Amino acid sequence: MGEEGSDIPLAVDMDGTLILSDLSDISAKRVLSRRPWMIPGVFVKEFTGRRAEWKRDLAERLDFAPSDLEYHSGFLDWITGEHAKGRELILATASDRLVAEQIAGHVGLFSDVMASDMSFNLRGGKKAEALVSRYGEGGFAYAGNSKHDIDVWKHSGEVIVVNPERGLLTRIGDEADIIFE
Repeated sequence: MGEEGSDIPLAVDMDGTLILSDLSDISAKRVLSRRPWMIPGVFVKEFTGRRAEWKRDLAERLDFAPSDLEYHSGFLDWITGEHAKGRELILATASDRLVAEQIAGHVGLFSDVMASDMSFNLRGGKKAEALVSRYGEGGFAYAGNSKHDIDVWKHSGEVIVVNPERGLLTRIGDEADIIFE
């Protein structure tokens, strides 16, 4: 796996990894239950490839407290230790930047936030491209939890699996350097 893991920046996925829920699901439930007239617009944007737009629409209307979310405590303790050692931590998420920045601010460990915005959905291959563009092939570690993270792990210098979804560990085989279940 290339460089020594702890010497390279660590990009951390948010939904299902840092937090044990999905902000898109929370946003949809909280916002759409109070504003059901938005539902047709969300469906139109989803099915016309404009997912980043509906994420922003919901993020602008979402009222939540980051402290109320459930965090993966063992993983959070570990990245707190990595931060204390001077490791650069980046929150890299497909969630909208508006909510990602609130969570990053609450956690207080991340030097930067890479997230979806109104025009760009930072997921899977697009997240991998963004990280490789910034840090180079194998120049970053990545912590994630789902099949959408496999594209990112293919380009990372350290594979960290957190709270893996069913079947994920079988799919990635021996590639995982660190596993938090």
